[in-house]
Amino acid sequence: MLTSPSDYYGQSSYGEVIGHAYAAQSSTRVDARLLRDGAGLRLLADNGDVLYAGPPTSREHVSGGPMLMRFGEDWTFDTDDVKGANLLLGPSRDSWLSNLEIWHPRLIVVLALCCLGVFAVWKWGLGLLVAVAIALTPAALVSSMDTGNMAAMDRLFADPTELSQTDQIMVRDVFENIKAHAPDAPYGDYTLLFRKADQIGPNAFALPGGTVVVTDALVEEFGDPDILAGILGHELAHVSERHSLHQLYRSLSIYVLVALVAGDVGPILEDVLLEGSALASLAYSREHEASADIIGVKTAFAAGYDPAALADFFEALSHDHGDGGPEWRSTHPSNADRIETIKKLAAEQ
Repeated sequence: MLTSPSDYYGQSSYGEVIGHAYAAQSSTRVDARLLRDGAGLRLLADNGDVLYAGPPTSREHVSGGPMLMRFGEDWTFDTDDVKGANLLLGPSRDSWLSNLEIWHPRLIVVLALCCLGVFAVWKWGLGLLVAVAIALTPAALVSSMDTGNMAAMDRLFADPTELSQTDQIMVRDVFENIKAHAPDAPYGDYTLLFRKADQIGPNAFALPGGTVVVTDALVEEFGDPDILAGILGHELAHVSERHSLHQLYRSLSIYVLVALVAGDVGPILEDVLLEGSALASLAYSREHEASADIIGVKTAFAAGYDPAALADFFEALSHDHGDGGPEWRSTHPSNADRIETIKKLAAEQ
């Protein structure tokens, strides 16, 4: 008889576990017990009849549930006394897996290591993943992103332009001059589009494939060619440096990382890349904005425009709307440090 767990189970001796047995192809439950004594291991009915003699042919245990054992082809036995069954039979081959599901202080360490691993991937691994993704992105996909996002914009908040032909020609002339001195577009050519979009006010932004959108309000409020040259140079810099793709893939990588941890990825690529969600990726980082300012100022100067006009634009926005008001592309904060930097860059040209 097994006596080692007697104190734990509160019994004078321990050589059995109580449960229920089921005959093959029957749902009738029989009170039964699994007994180990001098005669060996036996499955007994409650009246003492021997149902099976010998060890089970298989056993299964899901954490938190009963243990299920099969004895030959005739009987199945289950018991809630999992610890007692393990003492009678010894640990199973997969008991280590069930043990991992039992609460233990070590789980805190495991959780901390998982969090540390996720942070390490976010801190050092995402940059490499983003760079690889950008390098492997075909031009056709980027063009599809521009098409999809323009369709979303037109469907949600933009209308055909109401600018006069004179204003459109003026802006296109500035655009062509800036384009001639800007870094080459990585995915084809730069394209200029006009839209009336009162919800976003005086605005201009560039999509990953080189589509640059200028709102009517921007031309109406800031129709100075020097200012427009600085804005357009800045936006073409975002395209040439692939800033929007970088932000898109970084956001996508974080989403995938979180979704994988949560256990549900979903149709991410289709929704994000082709359904208009890339507009959200235009929230550039400070590093991207600083880089676009430098390239934009140099491009405007090379094209023959006043490079300091971009700072004048930000000063006007701050004066008219304040730092918390309608900002240029809503992700281009107009602040004193940025204005000072642009003026310093312009003075060096």
